[in-house]
Amino acid sequence: MGKKPNRKGWANRLLDPLKQRLALTEPGKKQAPLRKGKATQKAVKKTPEPLSSKERQVKELKTMFNIGVKDPERLARIISHMLQEANTQEEESQLKFERLIWEKAEKKGSIPPDEL
Repeated sequence: MGKKPNRKGWANRLLDPLKQRLALTEPGKKQAPLRKGKATQKAVKKTPEPLSSKERQVKELKTMFNIGVKDPERLARIISHMLQEANTQEEESQLKFERLIWEKAEKKGSIPPDEL
């Protein structure tokens, strides 16, 4: 007669992981975090610290090395693209410098000689 009802039916087994458990707050804390069991406690991800410039360079070189081992043609394309970008940036900066020189020379040349 004192038999408990069986709560381990298939529907309860499906819904058990979805039920939230309540944690009591400790004195002095605002709220207790809601927990869904052990899985969410492990799922808390820490943000990685940003890499220093040397660490980034090392990581990039390792990646390029791995690409070179697997597909050397792809590495060659990547490096040639990087060199093309560097050349275009260098040419743009050279043109900008030359324009600046020409603008200054034109300003100096536009002043009549009797004003000097």
